[in-house]
Amino acid sequence: MKTMGIIKTRMFLLILIFGFLSDGFAQQEPNKITIERLPIFQKYLKMAAQTEQKERAAQGAEVARPRTAIVRMTDFHLKDGKLLFGKLVDEDKNKITIEQLEGSKIIVSTYSKRDIDPRTLQIKTIPEYKYYIDLAEYFSGRTWDFTDDPDDFIQAIRCYEKAKLLTTGAETQDKDRIGQFDEKIKQLQSDREVWTREVESRAKLKKLEFEAEMENRLKDLQDKVNASTQKVNESVERLDKAVTAIQENQKKLEQSITVMEQETSRRLNIIADQIDANRRLTEPFYWAPRYRYPYGY
Repeated sequence: MKTMGIIKTRMFLLILIFGFLSDGFAQQEPNKITIERLPIFQKYLKMAAQTEQKERAAQGAEVARPRTAIVRMTDFHLKDGKLLFGKLVDEDKNKITIEQLEGSKIIVSTYSKRDIDPRTLQIKTIPEYKYYIDLAEYFSGRTWDFTDDPDDFIQAIRCYEKAKLLTTGAETQDKDRIGQFDEKIKQLQSDREVWTREVESRAKLKKLEFEAEMENRLKDLQDKVNASTQKVNESVERLDKAVTAIQENQKKLEQSITVMEQETSRRLNIIADQIDANRRLTEPFYWAPRYRYPYGY
């Protein structure tokens, strides 16, 4: 398109000069025309050279402008059915590395291709600025849940600024889009200020609520402590009774064992006496030393 513009400019200047010469020759003598019109021709030629130089510079700047950067995105299922997706960082025949979102963080994870279902592996390319726009929308959507909100605000603003920078230096430069990024960044900064103010107010209210309920909470705590102490005392009392009962039972058992030992000893003595009596009856010569046989003969 720029080359066609240069050609059209040259043709226009040639037509203009040709018409001017024709008009001059029709009215004046040739020698006189050449002398008087020469500075004007030089002026027109200089203007044409300047115009051509500007167009060539603009064409060179357009050629030198960097191309739109792209990002490879991937999504796939593991063999256990888990879905994973994110920015493709590296890939070879054995493993695949991606950047994926985890809460308010972007983490880098590597997976073995043996754990991936190859039928579900998909890879596509998107402009890099679009990738950062998606990230910014993700993080901005996580704000106001009072869970890592400061990190979410920072990540969202950073991603919008990155998308703005990539859009400014790309072929797809769009002033309206850059203006939208500026508005998004301003809105997030304003929301962060409001969030900070609300969090401080919330903390103050929590503190006042705690101070107002402190007396009641201390009373409830004292009641719970007293109830627990009473239960502990009752348990200790029951334990003391149980120990006392065990000690009494042990004494009774020891006395019973002593009585049983005495009774057993008495009975054994009685049995021994009976055995001796029976032996005297069955062995008449047991007590005569002359005729006594050896014991057990």
